[in-house]
Amino acid sequence: MNPITLDEKTILGAISLEKIGELIKPLRIFYKDKDFYTPDLLNGHAEIPAGVRITFETNSPIMMVEFASSQNEVEFDVVIDHERIKTVIVQPGDTSFTIDGLSNNHKKVEIYLSQQQQVLLKNVFVDENAKWEVHKSTRKKWLTYGSSITQCHAAESPSQTWPAITANELDLDLICLGYSGQCQYEPMVARTIRDTPVDFISLSAGINIYGGDCYNHRTFQAIIIGFIKIIREKQPRVPIVLSSPIYGTFREDTPNLVGLTLIKMREQVKEIVEIFRKNGDESIFYVNGLDILSAEHENLLPDGLHPDADGYKLMGRKFAAAFKPYFKKDNVFSY
Repeated sequence: MNPITLDEKTILGAISLEKIGELIKPLRIFYKDKDFYTPDLLNGHAEIPAGVRITFETNSPIMMVEFASSQNEVEFDVVIDHERIKTVIVQPGDTSFTIDGLSNNHKKVEIYLSQQQQVLLKNVFVDENAKWEVHKSTRKKWLTYGSSITQCHAAESPSQTWPAITANELDLDLICLGYSGQCQYEPMVARTIRDTPVDFISLSAGINIYGGDCYNHRTFQAIIIGFIKIIREKQPRVPIVLSSPIYGTFREDTPNLVGLTLIKMREQVKEIVEIFRKNGDESIFYVNGLDILSAEHENLLPDGLHPDADGYKLMGRKFAAAFKPYFKKDNVFSY
């Protein structure tokens, strides 16, 4: 069979790629600075390729994907011309899967990697008589930062996370920095966003900070302001949407160990945007998390915190609607 080249041109959505012998590990941090992303690559979540997909064009009727074996089930989505045609569930110990019966027509292929498990890639093959080429995207690049609610462990499959749905609806190239339990607004993540050229940035603020009791009334706004200021060092006019937490059941009005509630955090997140705009930053905007998922959607939060698969689909549509005002008809950002 005919191998495609796996590199930065065909593995999209990663921040960097680590070479491990004949394997490639997509990372959602800069590999050269990996020791600085403490603890242990954000507790290992930077190694999970949420939103990462192998992307190319081909006329091949068959494809084979090879990867390192895992101790866990691993899901992949195969998307052809923006339509998911198959979710592949790889069993522990398996090292490849094959998709056949495709048309001989020229098509865009996207193979979404798991948003739940680490994936080390080895090869992707097309038919020996087929042609393939790099997909030259004209889409705007969107980077989103958040918690497990952005990583979307409980989504139905890798291409059905809310960021993937939003990106598809708005025709964006996605970079997802959803790190389960790790959205603490560390300076190293701010530097990562600052040094990743994109056209649009969204930041979700609050729920991991509430759960981790990390910052209090004195420091909560200060750390987020500093985070955004670092991004603005190199991306001064890129539109940024800062969103507050979605509905969080008892967390709404129950103070955590440092006295913050989600109600109070939403007020402070909105105020952060007002501070930036008052000081001349007209490219920053606020989205209230309750406009995305509110108390009326509590049935979509089986553990009182994380959405289920239907909840993530709703979030994808809601965020697409919330972000849409910042676009013009020709897909150029309006700010």
